[in-house]
Amino acid sequence: MKFRTLIALAVCSCTSGLWAEPSALVNDPRDLRLIDLKEVSSFLEEDLDLGKGITEVIGKQVIDRKFRKAGIPDPVKSELSYAIVAREMPAEQLNVCFILKGNVVPEKFLEFAGKRYDRYFDTLKSQNLVKGVPTPADKNIAGKNARVFPFAFRNAEAVVTWFPGHTIISTVPAGDYSLISETINVLEGKTPASKAQPDKIGFISTFVPIDQERSEIRNFENRYDGFAAKTRKKFKKIFNRDAYQDSEAMAKAEQQLKNALADIARFSYDINARKEGEGYAYEVSMIFRCANPEKAGELKEMLLTWLAYTSSKSLSEEDMVSMRANRVAATGSTCVFNIRLGSTPEEQYQFSSLIMSLMMQDRRFNSLFKG
Repeated sequence: MKFRTLIALAVCSCTSGLWAEPSALVNDPRDLRLIDLKEVSSFLEEDLDLGKGITEVIGKQVIDRKFRKAGIPDPVKSELSYAIVAREMPAEQLNVCFILKGNVVPEKFLEFAGKRYDRYFDTLKSQNLVKGVPTPADKNIAGKNARVFPFAFRNAEAVVTWFPGHTIISTVPAGDYSLISETINVLEGKTPASKAQPDKIGFISTFVPIDQERSEIRNFENRYDGFAAKTRKKFKKIFNRDAYQDSEAMAKAEQQLKNALADIARFSYDINARKEGEGYAYEVSMIFRCANPEKAGELKEMLLTWLAYTSSKSLSEEDMVSMRANRVAATGSTCVFNIRLGSTPEEQYQFSSLIMSLMMQDRRFNSLFKG
């Protein structure tokens, strides 16, 4: 809902949710394959907790309790699988379904989603970007219960649809529930699944920020509190932190980056999966169209500085290898943040661990687990 709060979160949501085999991302619901989360969850539990001790920053029991309160089961102890269906759309539109199969408790999840929705609009009201809070509406989609949350600034909706054993979390053009319906038909076996997934799968979405979104980007999480670093001694700090430890300097660099992102002419993200050996390799690009080559060059330097500050957190040697999957380049008036992941589960699991390590050390992310 926040102009894809995605400048930062896209790295997590678009990459840590991708998989080696089969592909988690598809364009056609008939190609979706549900992927069990037990293996990666077990890897993350061992790597983050036993290996790095990073879960001590928030508290393992606090994390577990928060997810259970939201109605999401522990994928290590209970069956939980997922898939993503993303349909190509014209510019300014997004049509994506995130499917969870497992014993998600709809009442708890809807309560969690409702609270986050209200808090989001409270933030917008405090910034004088909106006056009231839209009322979520209950609907029936393909014979299933659904709750619709209108977007703040665009003609779009977030939709939670549920039926026994399944929860679908979607972002769709307002009133267009066709992709949700098609996905439900595949999950229920009314539409047969394809025999094999395509060798190449791609998805691109483009947006031009509107004025309210530009203001929202500038003020997004506008309270830099520094890093929490209560990690075990065996969680190695191999990066030279001295040049980037200063919280005030980090806050200034972060705000400069947000200001630059707020001024971009156009933003696109491009995700490509290709069959490579027994699995799928991925390439994710966030493409920023700037006013001129000078602005593109400045944005590149800001992103590189942000990466340097980010790398100065407590990271393991394996995390630093994953960190090198990030590339930033500027050509003409375009700046591109690119991430490439190989087709092995190990490489993709480690990248997920890197993302979680970075997020858990940011006090703003930690605040999600309070209250």
